[in-house]
Amino acid sequence: KIYLIYFLITILLIPPFVTSMMSKTPNSIKLYYWDFAFWRAECVRLALFCGDVPFEDVRDAKKDDMKAAGKLAFGALPVMEVDGKILSQTQAMAVYSAKIAGIHPSDPWFAAKVDEVINGCTDVTSTIGSTFSMEATEKIKVRETLAAEGGRLRMHMGGLEKLCIENGNNGYTVSETTTVSDFALWRLAGWFSSGNLDGIQKDYISSNFPAITKVVNTV
Repeated sequence: KIYLIYFLITILLIPPFVTSMMSKTPNSIKLYYWDFAFWRAECVRLALFCGDVPFEDVRDAKKDDMKAAGKLAFGALPVMEVDGKILSQTQAMAVYSAKIAGIHPSDPWFAAKVDEVINGCTDVTSTIGSTFSMEATEKIKVRETLAAEGGRLRMHMGGLEKLCIENGNNGYTVSETTTVSDFALWRLAGWFSSGNLDGIQKDYISSNFPAITKVVNTV
């Protein structure tokens, strides 16, 4: 009886704002990006797909129009619109999608490791992104330096490799099952292997990072 009374008191004392946060699967989800499989959007798409969560995959987003509509808080895509409310930033969207899809770790440590991998992918992207505005010849030279031993790109990729090894080199980034961070790393590696990054060899990942390659093959 004491436990029952305690339970009832606890439920009754939960503030309304807390119960409102215990949300169900949303009625409407839109993901705004473009028609290519860049990892920032693709990890969100795949998480929702794997969880059979319905969503509208908007692949012809007009950045200027969305900015004018107040939907780009940080001025960048992708963004999600969930029941009319906007969510941005890759990590937030990826984790939210994984949670409602039922593929996010419940263990706090593993959940934090998912965040760590996604942030590592963001670091890699920022490093490459810093070269986009360079003249072609300079861009290739700088990227080759970044990718070489001692380079910033090699450091970031090496960090992701280390995380995969520390997880047991089992073909997953976190624990022993698929998480949204696997999708993120898989598509990041696909970007590097596409041949679209001048100055980065297509076999850069497969030749230098075997643990990452194992995750790619598992996905």
